[in-house]
Amino acid sequence: MGKIITYIIYFLVIVAIYVLIRAAYTGSINSDTTIGEAAEEVKNGSVETIRDMKKEAAAAIDNVANSSTAANPTATPQN
Repeated sequence: MGKIITYIIYFLVIVAIYVLIRAAYTGSINSDTTIGEAAEEVKNGSVETIRDMKKEAAAAIDNVANSSTAANPTATPQN
């Protein structure tokens, strides 16, 4: 159980670093940005990134489910 929590924390840190670099690259974080503003940008960007990943994963799962029922029309979709 401890390793799973460790990997989740690593994942969240990687997402936060990605968002911070993306914000600096796009110019929403610059030398005039306060730490509070940067933290808010990272928080909002992280939530948005994780939400987008969740939507993409759900769409991929739906595509796999739809393609498996199209390949086998007698199969019933599992929920």
